[in-house]
Amino acid sequence: MAGIFVLVLAAVLIWLFAESKTTRIVGIGIIGVIAVLAAAYLFWRDQQSSIERPPREMATPAPPGNPGRVREALTVLRPADVGLFRINLESGVETYFGIDGKQHERPNLRSWTLSGEVKNLSQAYAVKDIILSVRLYSCPTYYTTPVNEVKYEDLSLICSRIGERSLGLYNLALAPQQAKAFSQPFTFLNQGNAVNWRYWVEVSRVVAAI
Repeated sequence: MAGIFVLVLAAVLIWLFAESKTTRIVGIGIIGVIAVLAAAYLFWRDQQSSIERPPREMATPAPPGNPGRVREALTVLRPADVGLFRINLESGVETYFGIDGKQHERPNLRSWTLSGEVKNLSQAYAVKDIILSVRLYSCPTYYTTPVNEVKYEDLSLICSRIGERSLGLYNLALAPQQAKAFSQPFTFLNQGNAVNWRYWVEVSRVVAAI
């Protein structure tokens, strides 16, 4: 509609301000040609849009070994399908020489070992890989809750998180309802000072053995 208005306005301006009759006829003729071409294009576009398009083909199931199978392995199990038992975080040990000239040992609060047991709670799928999220906290001196009795809500409100790390347990081949012990040394990147420390461990991702 706006295009028609512009063409009509152009024709009126040419008729009013053209210097000669010939110029008026040529200008209006050009506008007429443009109008015809625009009408032909609009007619062609309407015809194309009215043509019935063929229905889209339904996606076929992904055969074994392709990316679809990988996506299924990543989504068929949830973190809740893995149980954590007897989880324990221990600091490393370092040796030093005291003023008495003797060698002593003390905790190395920059080196850690996470151990425990993971269990596949699924009834139908085997577990291939498990990704654990490990968080380290520094707590006030008045926080005396034992390490194995802490609550995540308390850690979030009372303590300061000083380290976080993802740990992967790979190629476990855990059949449904099967459990397996693990022990893995690691360090936190950019860890803060661990004073009256506590920790929290949870499953962040599970990969099924499809």
